[in-house]
Amino acid sequence: MTVTYTKKVLVTGGAGFIGCNFLSYIVPKYPQVHFTCIDKLNYASNSHIIKQLELLPNFCFIQLDLSESLEKLLDITRDTTDIINFAAESCVDRSFSEPLYFTKNNIFATQNLLECHRLNRNINYILHISTDEVYGESVSNVVEDDHLMNPTNPYSASKAAIDLIIQSYQYSYKLPITILRPNNVYGPLQYPEKIIPLTIKCLHEKTPIPIHGNGTNKRRYLYVLDLVLAIEIIWKSQQITTNQIYNVGGTDELDNNSLVNLIMNVFQTPGEIQYVKDRKYNDSSYSIDTTKLAALGWEPKISITQGLELCKQFSNLPIEQ
Repeated sequence: MTVTYTKKVLVTGGAGFIGCNFLSYIVPKYPQVHFTCIDKLNYASNSHIIKQLELLPNFCFIQLDLSESLEKLLDITRDTTDIINFAAESCVDRSFSEPLYFTKNNIFATQNLLECHRLNRNINYILHISTDEVYGESVSNVVEDDHLMNPTNPYSASKAAIDLIIQSYQYSYKLPITILRPNNVYGPLQYPEKIIPLTIKCLHEKTPIPIHGNGTNKRRYLYVLDLVLAIEIIWKSQQITTNQIYNVGGTDELDNNSLVNLIMNVFQTPGEIQYVKDRKYNDSSYSIDTTKLAALGWEPKISITQGLELCKQFSNLPIEQ
């Protein structure tokens, strides 16, 4: 039997941490919508989640490098109505040693999606997942429309660059695009190169927990399901959210020392902290205002302690790699 779908959504970078959490939630919830996932697959991909999703009739997967495949992308998106773009390299530490790699994957890949949007007029909407790091270091709450970008590392610079290219496509070609800027996201399926899953891994393996510098850098943390729900609200409210920028973030702010000690307490496991050489540049804090998104009915529901408890439950399960 032929199924007529109300929308055909392309989700790029869907095998990554945030993307696969989003797809695991959204695909079964919207059987009337078809979701195609594109991902090049790398060391941090969750291929086992993609295999599970492929059992659903409204999902398919295509392995493809977005930065090298404009012609293929144009063909794939000839019937696409919406694009939700998670595709990005996001490890700040790696960006210091491989800046050109981050430029290629975070700028050229997304610009190919913009070209699809420009040339395939059936595409009605793009939701692009950016980062709060494009604002640079901030101690007071940054409002989306009032603050200039000031990135301070190759990762955040690549994300800021594509945000500006998106703006140019909005002005030049009148394309409907929304940008979402989350703060530090954590949760199940996150690769252990970020501080929370790395700390959990070190506790399990009884190895020292590395902390950059003296551990006083502060960050706010957002549980991945809270971000997924924000994305859903923005995607479903396109009449309101098109051509807007939204900050999305948690309210729990901790320095790295406090965060690692909290993880030890939640996991009821003592660990050894090992202070290591600081990043080449390490912002002291990021602080964003989420009032604009709250006006759509969103607020974070899971505290950092609750989120770590959920991570603890998940970490006790056998995970296929």
